[in-house]
This record gives sequence, C-alpha cells and structure tokens, in this order.
Amino acid sequence: MFGESGLIGPVRILIVYNSALDARSVSGVQTYFAGVVEHWIAAGHRVDFLVARSAWPVFQSLYPRSQLISSDDLFDPNRYLGQTWRYLPAFAWRMLTAHFTRLPVQYDVILACAQFIYEVGPARTLARRCRAALTVKIHHVLSNQRQPAGLFDRMHFLSERTTARWLNREADAILCGTELIAQDFNALESQLGLSPSKTFATGYGIDLERIPLSVDLPKEFDAVLLGRVHEHKGVFDAVPLWQAVRERRPGARLLVIGEGPHRAELMARFEAAGLAGAVHCSGPVSESEKVALVSRARVGLSLSREEGWGLSVNEFLAAGLPVVAMEVPVFRSVFPGQLDLVPQKDIPATAARVLHWLDHPEEARQRGMAGREFVQRYDHRRVAAEEIGILSTARASQLARQGD
Repeated sequence: MFGESGLIGPVRILIVYNSALDARSVSGVQTYFAGVVEHWIAAGHRVDFLVARSAWPVFQSLYPRSQLISSDDLFDPNRYLGQTWRYLPAFAWRMLTAHFTRLPVQYDVILACAQFIYEVGPARTLARRCRAALTVKIHHVLSNQRQPAGLFDRMHFLSERTTARWLNREADAILCGTELIAQDFNALESQLGLSPSKTFATGYGIDLERIPLSVDLPKEFDAVLLGRVHEHKGVFDAVPLWQAVRERRPGARLLVIGEGPHRAELMARFEAAGLAGAVHCSGPVSESEKVALVSRARVGLSLSREEGWGLSVNEFLAAGLPVVAMEVPVFRSVFPGQLDLVPQKDIPATAARVLHWLDHPEEARQRGMAGREFVQRYDHRRVAAEEIGILSTARASQLARQGD
C-alpha cells in the first residue's frame, strides 16, 4: 500500500468546488489548483472535481486530465452576476445533490476547496459515502477579516462558525494558505469553545514558465487591476484613484481584468466620472489572455480590503511589475519588502505611488526584476509535493482508524 516515498500510493482525490459561479471567470484559487493538480496527476494520482455544470468550460480548460462531476445542472449564474442573493437556492441544491450524485470511483480523499458551507457540507457527505478522508484548504477566515456588509455576508459568517465545528470534529487534514490564516482559524475555534485543530500552512505556488518576464515588452496600459470584481476587493476605489492619476497624466490608461457581481456598477461609475475612455475592462478572459494582458501593463494594483495571500500580486511580481498595494496584514509576511504599501482607502497616497513608478521607469524595471526573483521561492511544484504528502498521510491515518 505504501510506495518507496513512505506515502500511500496512488490516491483518488475529489475536489468539491461548488463556489465556481460561471463559465467565464477564473479565480486565483482556480489558478492555484491548476498548478498543483497537474503535478498530482503526473505523479500517478487521480484528481477529479465536483462542480456545477455552468462552470465546466473553465474547468475543462484548466484541468484537462480531470473528470468533472456535476453538482448542479440547473442554475445559470451568468444571468445573475450582479444579483448574488439568487445564488442561495443553487448553493442549497448543490449541498443536497451530494447525497445522490453518482461517482465514477470510490474516492480516497475528499478535498473541500474552501471552508464555505456549500463546499464543506457536500465534502462531509461524500467522505462518508466513500469512507474517505475529509480535508479542506482554507484561504481566509471571513469573520476575522471584515465586518458583515449585508445579509449575504452575515449568512457566510454564521455558516463559517458551523463549518469550523464540523472541521474541528471531523477533518482529517486542514490546509491553510498561511500561518496567519491558520491562526485565524484556530482563533475562531477557540471562540466557539473548541480545542484548536492541527493545521498545515502550505502556501500557494506559481508557474513561472507560463508567465513571461515583461519588463522589456511594449506597454499599452499604465496600471492593471486583476481579480474578482467585487466591492470587498476595493474595486470602487479605482474610480477616484484613476481620476487622481489622470490629473497628472491625462493620457493614463487603466486595465481591469476579471468578472464579478460589481463589474457593471464599476463600469457605470467610470463612465459617470468621465473615465470611460481611460479604462479598459476585459471582462473574463482565458489564462493565456490574462497573462498577455498583464504583461502589457506598467504597474500592478491591489486595492483589496482582504486577502488570504494575494494571488494576483504573485502574478504581478512574476511578470516583473512593481506593485502598489493597499495594506492588508498578510502582505508583509508573504511579500516582505516587495510591495509599495499604502494605508487602506488612502487614494492620494496610492495615486502618488502609481505616479512615482510611471515617472521612474528604470527604477520600476529594477523593482520588477527583484520581484520576479523573489517569487521563485513560491514554485508550485513545492506546494504540490507538500500538499499531496499531507493528503496521503490523512488517507493513511483514516484507513488505520477504519482498521481498528
């Protein structure tokens, strides 16, 4: 049963990814999985996804060697990207279908892609059905990063407390993006009167081979904003920010890459501010298109209110862009000395730092080269090897318990 490495040999893994919303968006977490899953499969493991059929086109392009199992054939989120509340019945349905969805094999490990209830709930059900190890990767703990902003947030916060109890009691392995996230999760457990779980801070990787160094490539955009277009990512700050930049550089152009529930409102705000011609919003794009677009920008921007790691920042640094970022706690530990950090919501300071890099291209080039060198430490192959080791050990421990 165990190979020469000491790990249980080929493992069948099912990743529950019910939060995937549409056929076009690619999140940072999906990109992370794209890096590790290919290495797991190359090492002889089987890795499949439980995901709503509406997201299959993206998953088929990202994970061509994985089998996709539908958790929801009914809901089309492409029609309701700006109406998040409409997702709730679909999420409930995706939790229910885990009880009767036909599986192609008996999986050894069920991995919830996040600690949301519509990931962990079905993962628990499937782990019981398959007598498999229950595992999760936590990217950030919502209740430790922001105050609830509406009913949808409050429901997430309440459900996060429920999943924390489930994972504390039943999880065979809890992977966390960073030590800070692990501390946040353990703090939540303590608040609930639970003994802190053992966690593994495994980080995230990046595939430098697919991201060219762009410092000497032609530039079309002065700055780029990349990620899910959501208010929690600070996207609305981009409007006054770009107004401030254009006061000094009237021809400056901003690139916005991504999809999300607030894209239409963001574009309307740009238009109302007279910036429609100064901003290009790509909408959802493929991975190759995203990489090509990022390489055509001079400065990377992060305006986010919360981050578990900063996967878009990772990609900016890999491409050789200087990065101006509104400060969140994790950035100093993940990217020490690599980012031009400004206080949250400080638009004048953010604009000043963007203009600094635009005014000093040689300094920007040197910073970009240093960033590229720095992110080599986050090679996705290392993350893949560490995480498959943890998942394999979780499966071995679970089998041992079954044999007792």
